[in-house]
Amino acid sequence: MKYNIKWFTFVELIVVVTIIWILSTIWFYSYIDFIADSRDSQRKSDLAKVSSALKIYKQKRWFYADPWDSFTITNSGTVVINQWKLNENVFLNTLDKLPSDPKNGESYFYSTTVNKQEFQIAGTLENGDNNISLLDWNYKSVSSNVLPTIILAITWEDSVEIHDWIWTGSTNRIKFIFDNSKHNLPYTFDEPYSPYSDWTSFTSLMNDETINFWQNSDYRNCTEISEAWKTISSTWISEEYQIVSGSWELTSTGCTF
Repeated sequence: MKYNIKWFTFVELIVVVTIIWILSTIWFYSYIDFIADSRDSQRKSDLAKVSSALKIYKQKRWFYADPWDSFTITNSGTVVINQWKLNENVFLNTLDKLPSDPKNGESYFYSTTVNKQEFQIAGTLENGDNNISLLDWNYKSVSSNVLPTIILAITWEDSVEIHDWIWTGSTNRIKFIFDNSKHNLPYTFDEPYSPYSDWTSFTSLMNDETINFWQNSDYRNCTEISEAWKTISSTWISEEYQIVSGSWELTSTGCTF
């Protein structure tokens, strides 16, 4: 009795192996994208959770929690903002533990106006291979030409001055972090996970249509600004600051309270 046993030819084997390799590659990269998208979803959830916890904190105490061991951001020597990170030294009663970035473990950035009435928190989205910033905030602009964010993409320093002209003074002025921007990031995903800036000019950032600039309606007078708690400084003379169109210099609105 003869048995007809058919074996794969070498060519057929190569074809099968190639098909398996292609399918495996497609699955692998799809899985990688899925994991990255999941981490981005987690980051959005983290910031929303912290934002909610901060607002509850303020309801009980009338002000937002301090960024622990923060550096100050000053304008002509006047402190207007405190910033550092949402690390273990920031206590929010509604959260047992503050979240951190799900990929590199970095703490999210946290910034408040000096009177602790407004805040911003920031992280970085993987966004595929095109990293962008992610912000959550209750900080609201006074008008269309105002300080558009209170978060800076810089490492810790004692104090940062931001009133200088862009070409003559502090390079930190072009490191403002805008929501969904690729230009300035709170941190990267490559060690040492440092803040990132591509040195795009401040004017170009303001004119970038891909960046989400939240703009409030203009207040009609200084009284409305004061009643809306739009006073950045906590000193006896509190001022609200704006970016002057054309010069892009941080100046006072002229409203003092």
